[in-house]
Amino acid sequence: MEKPLLLQSCKLPTGDGVYCGVTLEPWCLIKRGDQNVALEDLPEDGSPDGQYQLRMRWYRSTIPRGGAVCTVHPDREATLQCMVCLRYKVPQHLSYHCAVECLKSHWHQHKEYHKQHCNQSIGENGYDNLNKAGSVSAVDSWVEVGKGRTYTPTQDDVGYTLKYEICVVDRLHQYTDLGRAQTMYTQRVRPTPNPPARQMVQMLPPSSNTYPGSRFTVLSYNLLADLYAKADFANTCPAWSLHWNYRKKNLLREMLSYKADILCLQEVQSDHYLDFWAPELQKAGYVAIYKKKTAEIYTDNKYAIDGCATFFRRDRFSLVKKYEVEFNKAALSLAESFVNPTQKKQALNRLLKDNVALIAVLEATEPGPPEAQNRRTLICVANTHIHANPELNDVKLWQVHTLLKGLEKIAASADIPMLVAGDFNSIPGSPAHSLLVKGKVDNTQVAGIDPLGFLKDQKLTHSLPLLSAYATMFDANGAVDARLQKQKQRLDARHHEPLYTNITKDFRGTLDYILYTTSSLQPTAVLELPNEADILTRPDEQLPNAQYSSDHVALLAEFQYLRS
Repeated sequence: MEKPLLLQSCKLPTGDGVYCGVTLEPWCLIKRGDQNVALEDLPEDGSPDGQYQLRMRWYRSTIPRGGAVCTVHPDREATLQCMVCLRYKVPQHLSYHCAVECLKSHWHQHKEYHKQHCNQSIGENGYDNLNKAGSVSAVDSWVEVGKGRTYTPTQDDVGYTLKYEICVVDRLHQYTDLGRAQTMYTQRVRPTPNPPARQMVQMLPPSSNTYPGSRFTVLSYNLLADLYAKADFANTCPAWSLHWNYRKKNLLREMLSYKADILCLQEVQSDHYLDFWAPELQKAGYVAIYKKKTAEIYTDNKYAIDGCATFFRRDRFSLVKKYEVEFNKAALSLAESFVNPTQKKQALNRLLKDNVALIAVLEATEPGPPEAQNRRTLICVANTHIHANPELNDVKLWQVHTLLKGLEKIAASADIPMLVAGDFNSIPGSPAHSLLVKGKVDNTQVAGIDPLGFLKDQKLTHSLPLLSAYATMFDANGAVDARLQKQKQRLDARHHEPLYTNITKDFRGTLDYILYTTSSLQPTAVLELPNEADILTRPDEQLPNAQYSSDHVALLAEFQYLRS
């Protein structure tokens, strides 16, 4: 006979607050005799399995709690409300701000709410039905909103408290008393943080000398794999905003808002690629290819690792060929050239780092310019994540050189435009960056980072005419877009790269780039670089945080094909 269950205690961790879109997961101590039983191992009521089951219910209060919160900074109380939003019946939680400065700095996004809702019917004086949702009864009551072990608050829950009830039931004897139900209450649900929208900054004026499909956009973004987020940022980022259920939705929402034609993503965790990124982006019209690193680690009761994922819109491109680059294979090949066994062992210990690159040759589905006649329009897109250790600049340089050699072979076989994007873990002016944008590295730079001496025998040059898309903004004509001058102030004066693409407790600088071949492509616009005040809302804050769910900033550039 099955022993009965005893529900001893239950807690609902909400120390950092309760937020829309962030899953609530109760912790319960349940015993069967002297043995502890995990909540997820027990059947829920209504299941055909087991005599003793758990009945779990989630409820929402019918009375709003507390004052309004800022739509941009939901951890702050609102001090002002936009009356235009009320007139246009914009959802009320979007109308609140914590300060005049907050509304001013996010006004360009706030105006979009007005545009989206201004055509809806407006009642007398523009305020009908505004107070319907605010009608309050004298006695609080509860509406059931969910069943099961977890619950993810929705937009309908914002401003209200939630209640969780759990009890043990006997499937065979429904009226048997198995102890009282455990009941827990949350704080009021706060809205999802609403980061300021980033706009495209034009570097070239519109041209009549274009054709359908002549321009396309490319995004590069290190997503911060969950297996690294939990290990590296648990002490600096609120737990709720570090939770994968929140981060994945926030990252997806951000990426889809850019509407890029090609996505080059790094730190895409292998299990999350299969169960989230590939299906979600395929639903949004993208085709997916993926290459994970060459070694896995144990995390969350499974083996997983991150890798590079490239997505492209199926209505703009089709895949011609895919190349997978494993730097470990190149390291083994290099080591074989060493006669000295000690040197061979040292080289392998230093170079075997599991990093990869993913190269895709794509064909545009839209016709090219009239003069191209029936020639195919191809483009080669390389997506990589170079080794991170700041002490191993020789490894970074060698990996970049290895990738460029592979791209040179592709270029030799076909005259094809090229894009090289990713997280290079190399600051502007570093040897790896110099090789990318100058085609060579000074011998003095190499000598200072080559402790094993294996770089001095490499021909550290390449013939690809690569430039950084963001660096070209420095020379763009300010008359094209009034925002260019402000954007130029967010470039470093020497190398003209962004001042930062990565902000953590120990580092603030640029590691990510989108490079293009100047002989066949021309950047026409870039996604604006955010002001640091937009990213970090507190003096002691860093990335990731409640608004931005990666420790890196997304880069995006629009290109046009040069007509031959």
